[in-house]
Amino acid sequence: MKEIVEIREIQEIQLGALRHLKAICERHGLTFFLSNGTLLGAVKYKKFIPWDDDIDVFMPRKDYDRLAALSDIDSDVYRLFNRERCPEWVSTYSKLCDMRTKIQEGSADLGADYGVAMDIFPLDSWCGGRKAACRQAAHSSLLLRCLCASCEQSFHTEKTGIRKAILYAIWRYSRLCGTAHFYKGLRRLVQKGSGAQTDYMGCVAWSLYGRREVIPAEVFASTVPVEFEGDSYPAPVGYDQYLRSLYGEYEADPPEEEQHPHHHMTAWWRDQETV
Repeated sequence: MKEIVEIREIQEIQLGALRHLKAICERHGLTFFLSNGTLLGAVKYKKFIPWDDDIDVFMPRKDYDRLAALSDIDSDVYRLFNRERCPEWVSTYSKLCDMRTKIQEGSADLGADYGVAMDIFPLDSWCGGRKAACRQAAHSSLLLRCLCASCEQSFHTEKTGIRKAILYAIWRYSRLCGTAHFYKGLRRLVQKGSGAQTDYMGCVAWSLYGRREVIPAEVFASTVPVEFEGDSYPAPVGYDQYLRSLYGEYEADPPEEEQHPHHHMTAWWRDQETV
């Protein structure tokens, strides 16, 4: 297999998956939004953040569940991975993968042999008022970190001293409990807010940003178009408020030493006969 070493090549592969998702969503009347660093790149640069190595989108839960049930989301090139379609899958969100490629993210085992992908996160309701929602978000953030640790086959960190010791203890504890334990905990948080009338929404199933991801529901009330890599994609109508909640004053670039990919992964093109 030929290793993929250029970040732009990774971005082009992921962009193909995004275009496929857009076509499927338009065909079936499903809603999605650019999110996280992808939305930030669209707003600031009208393209990828130059050093970013992934694509993220949100889908409202009802549309996310409908997507998982579609047969035409899979094609000769693309395959959707989530727990509904692949029982061994351990994440609480989906990956739309280009199966001409293969990827290894650190020593993680997500339960399937998948390829370079874009991430599709479900958008759910937090339960209760802001204080209750912030507590749930902190709980979700802790559970997802333990779930990630439980997937890692070996321990590695650049931290030293007491921080390294704490992270090692978390890894050992997470490996002992197993992925199913933390997956079920995250699903319980999702179900807690299911059907609730709430003022706040976010990625309950995978709260990377903790309480910063407790976002007023009106932010996601509708979509507006934004330019991304030469095409138009939907963004949440309150995208500025969303980005400021996650990143603060996002107009300025981070320091140069922070301008690097944040995923530890190796990718390859598969041999044609193995696809």
